[in-house]
Amino acid sequence: MKVIFDPDIPEDFKEDIIKAIEEENIADLCKVCGGDTLYVAFLEGVLDVKCYECGHSYIEIELAEE
Repeated sequence: MKVIFDPDIPEDFKEDIIKAIEEENIADLCKVCGGDTLYVAFLEGVLDVKCYECGHSYIEIELAEE
């Protein structure tokens, strides 16, 4: 699947986000609409990984400060 990132997500996080997506074994095509692109949105400390075409949410990743 292709991945499009919200413009607010820093470049240095993108590689780790892609690894997390791969660990979740998300299928190559959306199970709802058949789309092949994911969108990673950043909302209030949570990354929402969803289908770019229909908005079906696959995973949410909560960010915490270290």
